[in-house]
Amino acid sequence: MTSQEALKKYFGYTEFRPHQGELIDQILAGRDVLGVMPTGAGKSLCYQIPALCLSGWTLVISPLISLMQDQVAALEQSGVPAACLHSAQSETEQRRIYARAYQGEFRLLYVAPERLETPGFRNLCEQIPPVLAAVDEAHCISQWGQDFRPSYLRLPALLEALPVRPRVAAFTATATAIVREDIARLLCLREPFTLVSGFDRPNLYFGVRSTTGPHDKKQILLQYLKKQQGKSGIIYCSTRKTVDEICELLRDHDISAGRYHAGMAGNERQQIQEDFLYDRITVMVATNAFGMGIDKSNISFVLHFNMPQDLESYYQEAGRAGRDGEPAECLLLYGKQDVQTANFLISHSREADSELDEESRSRVVEQAHERLKQMTFYSTTSDCLRRFFLRYFGESAPLNCGNCSNCLSGHEQKDITIEAQKIASCVYRLRQRGRTVGKSLIADILHGSKSERIQQGGFDTLSTYGIMKDTPRRTIIYFIEFLVQAGYLTDSGGEYPVITLNQKSNEIIRQRLPVVARLRTDIINAKEKTIPLQPAAAAEVDDGLYSRLTALRTKLANRAGVPAYAIFSNATLREIAARLPHTDAAFLEVPGVGETKLNRYGKEFLQCIADYENEKRQQTNETS
Repeated sequence: MTSQEALKKYFGYTEFRPHQGELIDQILAGRDVLGVMPTGAGKSLCYQIPALCLSGWTLVISPLISLMQDQVAALEQSGVPAACLHSAQSETEQRRIYARAYQGEFRLLYVAPERLETPGFRNLCEQIPPVLAAVDEAHCISQWGQDFRPSYLRLPALLEALPVRPRVAAFTATATAIVREDIARLLCLREPFTLVSGFDRPNLYFGVRSTTGPHDKKQILLQYLKKQQGKSGIIYCSTRKTVDEICELLRDHDISAGRYHAGMAGNERQQIQEDFLYDRITVMVATNAFGMGIDKSNISFVLHFNMPQDLESYYQEAGRAGRDGEPAECLLLYGKQDVQTANFLISHSREADSELDEESRSRVVEQAHERLKQMTFYSTTSDCLRRFFLRYFGESAPLNCGNCSNCLSGHEQKDITIEAQKIASCVYRLRQRGRTVGKSLIADILHGSKSERIQQGGFDTLSTYGIMKDTPRRTIIYFIEFLVQAGYLTDSGGEYPVITLNQKSNEIIRQRLPVVARLRTDIINAKEKTIPLQPAAAAEVDDGLYSRLTALRTKLANRAGVPAYAIFSNATLREIAARLPHTDAAFLEVPGVGETKLNRYGKEFLQCIADYENEKRQQTNETS
């Protein structure tokens, strides 16, 4: 079977997405590959298609049980024989899977990296070696990656110990150049074909809203969810306590919400995840424990109630929206307290890395703080948000994307030389007294705050005290953040970040050079502005028919015991509603409809279309 034949037969498409074909061809030719592709670009297909074309079975190394289960369920719906082995299964179930694997019944077998060290699995691999080993979420092997897992470091030796080393295909959605080098080196990839397909997701709108505190965030959240009524979405929070509070808040406002964090019992987490995947609840409130195991295609929005610790995590979590190609939104609510929380979590979470020596732990923490600094820059920049993260991942990008909050809100070039001199002067006067403080306190000094902290610290006796009293405090902080991003000042990072002068500060203090910035007009003019949040609308279809098709999909999903999107994605349903197929052949031409799904569901979908059209004709005849 050729790769094109497998694509149509099992997945219902006649063409590969960009770059999928290149990676598949290289794997089929026997090469190791490293594919860096954004969430929703179809990485899984890049090893699933070769698994169907090669003689033998494919080992898929995946970090999470939920991710394995979702992948296997979707493959089974497409007629692909696949299974997963994980710790939550009973011994009887695991023995049954092993028996079927020895009989050669599976084309793909998903396991966690730890599973490779168990005697039962090693025996299987020694007796029937896999022809391909696919490493999902490969960035987990790198200490530079945001999800570093020491267990991944044991993979290369285990693969090399097999009687015949399989070709190795590594995939990730988030990898800077340093992480890519780490993946290739640590996995011992042999002259790998490396493809970085691009990180842009044009169907996603990116937005940042600055907030004044938790109460303000909650009000913005509730207003936003009113506009998203009935749509499926995720709200990410940084702590378990916040998850519990926000979930309760949403339920109090009659929003169908569930919660997910590591403090919950395993069976409770499993149940709530299934409720979300099966559309029994529409909104999931979660920490990053919800993690990489989300393969739900019809997520319309991802809102971060708190700022994540790094751009890699944000890009991966936000990228869970719009996997079906439909327009979707990614909104971040930013508050200064988020930075403090993130610093605390970084400093304390790494204490659990018992497998690392002290030097390695220190290096991991240092790298995490540097990534946090870039995440903070993203949250406060006035530049195009899409451009910011694309450049972070090493891509060029236009100055204006036209689909982010910064590009859709007003900006103007402004000479802030005087403001920069006042801010730098304040930092300088503090240094003369042997003091270094954070941006919030600097803003209070410049604005002339009469708080107890100002008076007790004697900051009201500084010559710079109150020299920006006519400038809103929020705007002063915005100016400070710009000066840090532009390199005129340095933010120390860490749990208690302070602002200090550096070599470039002399351009402001001594050389008196002009400072010109592109700034948001709503902030520099001290006016709150509602940022457009709605991306371009999708192609119109008959809403009545689309609702009928959605209801049928839900019914069939419940009958099959799988999530609705495993039957057909929203994009496929829209194509069905737009094309109005009346025969098996026409239904098979719809993108996303393969032979197995035609045989299983074609008759009922075609009948649904025919019934709907008959009803409309009768209504037309009755009114004419």
